[in-house]
Amino acid sequence: MTNTIHQTLLLLLVGLLITGAACTNSSENKEKQTGAVTATDSLAMEQTGNGKWVIMDSKKTILYEVFIYDNGPDYAADGLIRVVKNGKIGYADANTYAIVIEPQFDCAYPFENGKAKVSTQCKTVKEGEYSVWKSDAWQCVDKEGESE
Repeated sequence: MTNTIHQTLLLLLVGLLITGAACTNSSENKEKQTGAVTATDSLAMEQTGNGKWVIMDSKKTILYEVFIYDNGPDYAADGLIRVVKNGKIGYADANTYAIVIEPQFDCAYPFENGKAKVSTQCKTVKEGEYSVWKSDAWQCVDKEGESE
C-alpha cells in the first residue's frame, strides 16, 4: 500500500512539473504567505469562522475568496495570488489584494516569470485521491491578462 501511495504521489508531482513548465523555461522561489491576517490600506485577507480564506474591505464585506492550495491560502507567485469569485479564478496583487485579472478562468496556475497557464474550458478530474485539471484549450496569459 505504501508503494502505491508513493507511486501516486510521484505521478502527481511529475504531472504538475510538466504542466507548469508549459508557460516557462525556469522556476523561481515561491513566496509563501504566512499569518492569519495580512492587512493593507483598505483590503485584508482573513480566515472566516468556517475556515474559508477571503479578501474583505474595511467594512468587513467579503469581496472574493482566496484560492485554496495545499489546505491553505494561495501563495504569492510573481507578486500575485489566485482568487475565486462566482466559481471563476482570477488574480489579485499579493500586497494590496486588488484584482489584477478579473476572475474568468475555470483553471489557472500560479504566475511564473510573468506568465500563467489558464483555461476557460477546463475540468477537474479525480485521479485516485487527488484531483487534476484537464483541458484541450490551455493558454498562457501575461500579468495584464493578455493571451500570448
